[in-house]
Amino acid sequence: MTGSTMQGQQAVVDGHRLLGEIVDRLRSEDDASRRAVNLVPSENRISPLASVPLRSDFYNRYFFNARLAEEEWNFRGGQGVGDIEVRVGIPALARLAGGALVNVRPVSGMSAMFLILMALGGELGDTVVSIDPASGGHYATASVIGRLGRRPVTVGQRGGRVDVERLRAVLREHRPVLVYLDLQNSLAEIDVAEVVQTVREVSPRTRVHADVSHTLGLVLGGAHRNPLDLGADTMGGSTHKTFPGPHKGVLFTRDPELADLIARTQFETISSHHFAETLSLCLAAAEFELFGAAYAAQVIDNARVFGAELLTAGFEVVVGTDDITDCHQVWVDTGPEVDPMRFAAGLAEAGVRVNVIPDLPGFDGRPALRLGSAELTFEGARAESMSELVQIFDLVRRGRVDEAGARRMALRDNLGEPFHLRHYHPDGHDHLDGHGR
Repeated sequence: MTGSTMQGQQAVVDGHRLLGEIVDRLRSEDDASRRAVNLVPSENRISPLASVPLRSDFYNRYFFNARLAEEEWNFRGGQGVGDIEVRVGIPALARLAGGALVNVRPVSGMSAMFLILMALGGELGDTVVSIDPASGGHYATASVIGRLGRRPVTVGQRGGRVDVERLRAVLREHRPVLVYLDLQNSLAEIDVAEVVQTVREVSPRTRVHADVSHTLGLVLGGAHRNPLDLGADTMGGSTHKTFPGPHKGVLFTRDPELADLIARTQFETISSHHFAETLSLCLAAAEFELFGAAYAAQVIDNARVFGAELLTAGFEVVVGTDDITDCHQVWVDTGPEVDPMRFAAGLAEAGVRVNVIPDLPGFDGRPALRLGSAELTFEGARAESMSELVQIFDLVRRGRVDEAGARRMALRDNLGEPFHLRHYHPDGHDHLDGHGR
């Protein structure tokens, strides 16, 4: 046997060993993730039912035949289940959005942003208005507007209210084609109605889009007002933050002409809409119709309890509204004596995952904790769970990480029933056939 042959065989052995180690590590980390408490406000879980398509062959397939017409099956991989998107998922999303026209082609929140800006953002050189990132707007929106050849102009907001005087001045001076409300970091619900009223008075041809990526679950669950009801032309965003769906994007409008414009633009900008993820979104939407209202209300209740009890425990919580927060987000300033990354590392060691953000409004660039209640609520947390969570934070603050980890495991063991399970067993029996929490 030659040296090169022996080296080749050893490379194969080493390759198999490496792949085995990777698989073992993935399994171990996945198990750890399922036991962790996740408080990242831009993340959520999906139900066992909604996860089924992600393990299927449909992950590899295209689906374009929205009319389910026999002569349009150019790609047949989705033929047997395409009706789930057309006849189950889209109608469920339409009902949740109050009778809207739905586009499920975006593959993410950013993809939905690009699509709206390309469809409704006018021509090269036209002005598009967005929220100043320093006051809570998305970090990338103005840059994306500029990269698409449009002129980005920002306006500030505070407590959910856009700076109307600044907006009026921008509308008069620039006559923008689009106002893109992209509130990413906020403790308050954005006042869409005031923006729409101002736009209609000053620049009636300007369209208004509400990016509700962070609050989609609250909107579709009825805990936040629907921007379409308040006069916005379009709304949408990502489907995996307060909405417990897969990593996807979705857009809504009640204007058939705008729906057609978005669809025509999407045809040239999005090829695969990630069919398995879309099927997952459809199942998540069908489930959400059954529990969404109760879930959305609980998300806000849990965030308020969490914030209030953190305050009582001596943490520097940002009070953003009369009830501390009107959404799923809670912000904590760890102060000059506690490094937020070090505190987050201690929490992670105890099995609690948090989000450290360097650009929250009002922090002058200092990192702070941006916490979210959505995922833990989806898994069954109630007020008592949030109280227990505050005790875990306090233990980590005092350096008692091992004790905090034990309390975290006890918290998970004592969560209430997950929202996605409630409607499966009205008779008290589990009908999920092995699909558990």
